[in-house]
Amino acid sequence: MAAIAVGVVVPVLVFASPALATNKPDDGEGQHYPSLGLGNTILLFVVVPLGAFLIIAALAVLPSTLSRPRYRPGKPWDHDPQWVVGPADPAAPAGAPASDPTARGGASAEW
Repeated sequence: MAAIAVGVVVPVLVFASPALATNKPDDGEGQHYPSLGLGNTILLFVVVPLGAFLIIAALAVLPSTLSRPRYRPGKPWDHDPQWVVGPADPAAPAGAPASDPTARGGASAEW
């Protein structure tokens, strides 16, 4: 965890270091802007993006943590069986004629 924190903070500080440079006016530059300072730079370039990342991550994980419990392999199944595309009478033997004599089927509907 510390390696991740260092891997995130160090590059941000390296790339944010120009913001800490003293702002000496160059030739032809007439206005001097004050430096952000170390605390404001870290706040602006580290804390705000990290906070935004944590909020987005929490919003992404939150729905799955609030959902009902799921079936886990190896645990008993506590629900009734459900046929998705099964016969109308599951107790009838396979290949038995339909109980309705007018029912027709097959690809051509001409059985």
